[in-house]
Amino acid sequence: MPRMTLDDVKAMTADWITPAVAANVLKMDSGRLIEYARTGQLPFATRISGNRVKICRKSFLEAYGYGEEAKKEPTTEQLMEQMAAEIRAIKELLINAVQKGGT
Repeated sequence: MPRMTLDDVKAMTADWITPAVAANVLKMDSGRLIEYARTGQLPFATRISGNRVKICRKSFLEAYGYGEEAKKEPTTEQLMEQMAAEIRAIKELLINAVQKGGT
């Protein structure tokens, strides 16, 4: 399997990834990763059913800083600053228009 990156995992659409995929990204043995999953030593969510181990793709990405960026609502202060900047730009445009029209 060619070396995978977190970007490759982020581009996937499945909810769960295999230990082989996660181990490839982490550059480690998949058997070791499975053992860590069974003993609860991983920083991301896993699902164990019998001999099968699945890894939550979203949790895996979040554990390494590749989570979905939450859409942040601007604060009132940020909105006010943005409005003030727009008003200043409009004021400057009006001043320029008046100066050009008067000559």
